Amino acid sequence: MTSEYNAAQRVLHKLKQNVGEFDLMESTQDSSVVQGAIAQDLQTLSKRISEYRMLARQESNERKRTTMLDRATHMADDHEQLKRRTDKITQRRAMRTTHTDERNELFQRTQGMGRTQMDTTIAMDAQDEEAFWGRSEQLLDGYIEQGMSSLQNLREQKGILQSAHRRVLNVDDTLGLSRGVITMINRRTTQDKIILGGGMAVTCILIYFIVHYFG
Repeated sequence: MTSEYNAAQRVLHKLKQNVGEFDLMESTQDSSVVQGAIAQDLQTLSKRISEYRMLARQESNERKRTTMLDRATHMADDHEQLKRRTDKITQRRAMRTTHTDERNELFQRTQGMGRTQMDTTIAMDAQDEEAFWGRSEQLLDGYIEQGMSSLQNLREQKGILQSAHRRVLNVDDTLGLSRGVITMINRRTTQDKIILGGGMAVTCILIYFIVHYFG
């Protein structure tokens, strides 16, 4: 089963190299050859992954079966990513080719046109450029308005936070005053207890002497 996995990995490594080269190629003829090789490698890798997944499901050892299925999933993800990347490169090349053809065709038409038509084209380009700058200014104005609105919201939030901070300070001052009053009451209670105890002691002594000498 290791040999099947290694074979799939070799195809995957070759596929990654081909996709990288395909992305950097400029020649259409060379890229078409590499693109054909990529399509074949994608098909081969898909077949290898399917075979490896079937072998994994037949594995009796649960740990090995889980490992093999995870490997098959990772290879399938790589296969899908490479396929999507190849499709994007192909679409980009097609758009580039179409754009080049249209530009060449426009250039040829421009050469055959008279001076009046060229002036008209230039005027239209100038109008398009002016419209572009007009849209850009509108977008900038919109961004500035959003920034001013955000700044105003921040100022309002700052005012709310300052008001809340003042309330917290007032509450803290109130709590500080309350703690002072409680401390004073506790101190006065302690003093009263001392006075009461002293009075009771003196009273007991007087009663003792009265009973002892006059009883």
